[in-house]
Formats: sequence, C-alpha cells, structure tokens
Amino acid sequence: MSKLVLILAALVLLTGSALAQTTDLFISEYVEGSSYNKAIEIYNGTADPLDLGQYTLSFYFNGNTSGDHLALDSVTLQAGETFVVTHSSAEAGLLELANQISGLVAFNGDDVVILEKNGQVIDSMGILGVDPGSYWSCAEGNTQNHTLRRRSDVCRGDTDETDDFDICVEWVLFSNDTFDGLGAHETDCTSVGTGAATWGTFKAIYR
Repeated sequence: MSKLVLILAALVLLTGSALAQTTDLFISEYVEGSSYNKAIEIYNGTADPLDLGQYTLSFYFNGNTSGDHLALDSVTLQAGETFVVTHSSAEAGLLELANQISGLVAFNGDDVVILEKNGQVIDSMGILGVDPGSYWSCAEGNTQNHTLRRRSDVCRGDTDETDDFDICVEWVLFSNDTFDGLGAHETDCTSVGTGAATWGTFKAIYR
C-alpha cells in the first residue's frame, strides 16, 4: 500500500471520529447537594487502564485563582469504569458510593472544579477567576443544590478553564441529593488508547 493511501486512510479515520473519541479521563457527574453531600465522579472512557496517581482534583472558591488540590489515590481505573470522590462528612448513602473521601471536596454551586493530569488541565467546571454569585446557571437550572450528569455525547473534558461555561450544553440536571447515577456512566463515544496517534504523528512518519 502506498504512503499516500495510508495517509488518506489515516486522515479519514482521524477527522471522521475525532469528535466521538475519548482519550483521557473527564468529570462525568457533579453532586452539589444539601449540607456536605458533595461528590465528583470521574470516568475512564479510554481503551486503557489508567493510574489515578497522575491526576489531581482542584477546587477554587468564590472566584479565587488559588485553590485546594486533592491528589487522587494511586489506583488503577479500568477502561469504562468510574471513580467517585466525596466529602468525608457526606451522608452514609453517599459515602457508600465513594472510592475516595476528603474534606477538600467542599465546593458550592459558585465554585470551580478542575481535573488535571500531571499539572495539565484535562477538564473543568466553571470559569477560573470568576465568581458568578450563588451558582452557574442556564435556562434549565443551575449548579446550586443540584446533581449534574455529563451528556452521553460528550466525549472529552473542557481543557480551557477560562472559557464560557454553559451547563445546558454538556450537562443534564437532576434534583437535590440525587445519587443513584454515581458509580457508572453511559456514553455514545468511541474508546481509544491514551497513546493513540494524531495527524501530526502520521505526518512525521510519512513525510
């Protein structure tokens, strides 16, 4: 097979499925419930098991640009699995669903949550440095006293923590203290390996 045919085939593969691929972890559920009922669910939609020791959850309160940083436990999250982090004083029913607990998971509806891998942002909720008042909102509701679940057609995180944040675009809202979705995430996305080649890689190989 010629180099040109290989390049064209690679281009079709990359451009045709780019929006449907998951290449790293992202936040799949957000629980901002009553009292200390706070939780973040992280989903591995890739084709590979991932070491969570590379990842950090950060919480930025009331528009601040310095926050609290929670290193995730160094455990292996298999492909298709979720990892739930909750506040250590959450109610018993929520704690039973937790894989890791910490008092740092103390965000409210107006705070920013960021997921990082080795210091690089791979997903974010809210706008870093902005205080929206009491919550982030859209036509369907807001982040205060609600559970937000990532839509099944969202395949990757928001890597720009300073861009607009419209929860109606990527999230489905549920009522206060809704926990029944924690522990699993449904997706329409294609799983690919975290080391999947990019178009730049193909250009370097076949130029």
